[in-house]
Amino acid sequence: MIIINNEEALRVKCEDVLPEEVAELIAKLDTELNNANRLGRGGIGLAAPQIGIAKNIAIVRLGPGANLDLVNCKLDKGFNPTYFKDEGCLSFPGRVEDTIRFQEVHIVNNLVYPHSFIVTGLIAVVCQHELDHLNETLIMDRKVPKSIPVVNKKKTRPNDPCTCGSGKKYKKCCDK
Repeated sequence: MIIINNEEALRVKCEDVLPEEVAELIAKLDTELNNANRLGRGGIGLAAPQIGIAKNIAIVRLGPGANLDLVNCKLDKGFNPTYFKDEGCLSFPGRVEDTIRFQEVHIVNNLVYPHSFIVTGLIAVVCQHELDHLNETLIMDRKVPKSIPVVNKKKTRPNDPCTCGSGKKYKKCCDK
């Protein structure tokens, strides 16, 4: 079962996966992701901490040719940071955050094939999201602060009262 709305349970230090554990853990992750999708939750990736397992393993399932198993791997380099609108997470249903994610990432030291690879676009975003889960980082930690709205001030006209508070007309005071 996927852990829902529990930051403390999701922020766990993960241990490396042993080769003999890989198949069983991937099967568990696939089962939970499929269950979530059957319930209409629309997941495309899942990390072990999201199902209560403190191991460095996650899956990405975007469809044929775009499925990856991430096991004990690291994000080596990221390129072209980009604003990503409405990133979601199965552990926080209904919550979306605007984030900054790399459009291209280089993943290394993956225990399973491919051992080192480069991905771009949505699959790169999902890999970053799932690897964040393995490093105690949640979607709200990546949230881009909303910018402060700029208030368009009304332009002061010559016959308006002066903005300095003198009581004089602007043209006879500060507009000199």
